[in-house]
Amino acid sequence: MRKIHLLTLLSIILFNCQNKTELRTDLQPIYSDSKNALQGNNLYGKVKKIEYYKTTFQNTENEDKPILNKIEEYTDFGELKKVEYFDNYGEITQTNVIDYNKNQEFIKSVSINKLNESNIVQISKYDTIKNTSELSVFVNDTIDHKTTFYYGKNDYQIKRISVKGNDTTVVNSEQTFNDNNKLVLATQKEKGNDKSAITIRNKYDDNDNLIESSHKTEWVEMISETEWKNGRISKQTSYTISADLKKHLNNVTEFDILYNVINSKEYEDSKLHRELKFDYEFDENGNWIKKNVSMKEHFNNSKEFIPIYVDSRKISYWK
Repeated sequence: MRKIHLLTLLSIILFNCQNKTELRTDLQPIYSDSKNALQGNNLYGKVKKIEYYKTTFQNTENEDKPILNKIEEYTDFGELKKVEYFDNYGEITQTNVIDYNKNQEFIKSVSINKLNESNIVQISKYDTIKNTSELSVFVNDTIDHKTTFYYGKNDYQIKRISVKGNDTTVVNSEQTFNDNNKLVLATQKEKGNDKSAITIRNKYDDNDNLIESSHKTEWVEMISETEWKNGRISKQTSYTISADLKKHLNNVTEFDILYNVINSKEYEDSKLHRELKFDYEFDENGNWIKKNVSMKEHFNNSKEFIPIYVDSRKISYWK
């Protein structure tokens, strides 16, 4: 938990130059506590570089040419070291460069946005004796804010102090674990602000697989229910409980054995609104290289799925 993995939540869309193959059954996804960006992004093998392309359909028969969206480069230990974003004309709009220390911990990132001519620099320092880390953020060479993180059991954050100008914010966190060191309860509260409380509750099955997670604030509660099959996540269902105190169905997502989304149902007022279907082609390492996406609009009484776009990935690997 303590180690900082920037950009690990970025969605990835690309196209691979290697021969496509069938879905591999010998690989196991990492669903939580990922050790690096590759695991966090559900990638297999020693990925070195990924190019992301998107092709949109003008109608059911014709499609545009693939457009390069993004390029990611990874270190040989599985962390992101560079990300480039492109516009629809192939021009770079933003570049992120990330550096690490000898312990493979994040120490610096430089983000340059060419659209608004701004740059953001983030610098992280670690104190192993105090078990803390400090993150300083500079915008256009001027300090914006500084945050110190304090860690406790299992390297979970127990406190953070943020300083921005003359304002100081202190947030305290507490965690409770089960006998197998799985997180069952976490609370977070800003000092002096009773309305800032956040509560997270997790439930597990007999195999310590997470089956329900709740994220609750003063105004809303988000609930995620997870179904497992043969030790792998097969389906996740999300709900919202808001001011009316009713449980509203938001989304039902189904996965293949490698945690790739194969079907997603979106709901409005707990009624099926739209459904997306995903079909894949894979490389020999188990990573998908092409994703065909089609949609059915239930609110419009659609009878069949219509192709809407294709995501493709070109992936190269460390030798």
